[in-house]
Amino acid sequence: AKFVMLRVLVATTLAITAFGGCVCGAVPLPLSSNGFKGMGGDPSPGWLSYARYDAPNQGVITQLNATWVVPDTPKVKFGSNAPGWWFGVQTKAGNGALIQPILAWDYGGAHYSMFNGVFDWTDESWHTSPEVYTVQPGQTLDSWVRYNKEDNSYTMYIACRETGQSITTNYKIEAGQGSTPESTAYFVLEHQPTFCSAYPPNGVCTFTNVAVEVEGKEVTPEWKAIQERPACSSEATIEDPSTIKFTWKASKHTALGNDLPAPHEAPLKWLAGKA
Repeated sequence: AKFVMLRVLVATTLAITAFGGCVCGAVPLPLSSNGFKGMGGDPSPGWLSYARYDAPNQGVITQLNATWVVPDTPKVKFGSNAPGWWFGVQTKAGNGALIQPILAWDYGGAHYSMFNGVFDWTDESWHTSPEVYTVQPGQTLDSWVRYNKEDNSYTMYIACRETGQSITTNYKIEAGQGSTPESTAYFVLEHQPTFCSAYPPNGVCTFTNVAVEVEGKEVTPEWKAIQERPACSSEATIEDPSTIKFTWKASKHTALGNDLPAPHEAPLKWLAGKA
């Protein structure tokens, strides 16, 4: 997900993007890590650890389901760069639409939020659902992504069992992606923290009830755990084909940089910059 504006050069041009039948917020046009637009893709350098499944012969992932529990409240309420725990689908090359239901901490305040999002590398645009709901530690989220062949779109769904609130969002694959299918599934722990105590102290988030369909048929996915840019001893572990666990150490005294934000100064986040 490209939803944190880190300290990189970012084009200042803003666009208003239609999403799911509504008009959603301002979308900065990002630059890639080398300063040139149009050179990015997934996985993002902001990913700590992730799990990946590539459908054989680039078959279309037509359904992806998961359940997960909201982690504990971080002891330090700032400096985490708005961590996210999410899953989604993308093209095998990582340069199409990244379609993702999201759980995030510190999205507009010191609390957890659930919402749907898409970062589309086709035109480097960031889209979010108009609905954003606050969720509490210990609550359970059920979510899925489903392909709609009739109009080449995906529907995202995320819901909290305890509150009954849910968000359903549709995203149509852009013409610029052509016929390239969404054939890769990701589960991701994202956003490099400034210091580890800004991550949840329980140090674990597990996705359960993971189910994958390819071309309309349920498959047993062969997940690969990848430690992209691990921080705070983060690790993705494949427990079994339907269970993916993320762990980290929220060490109280571990600082990862010298440029720390002020305690009440929230970093720019959840924008279309480099995550």
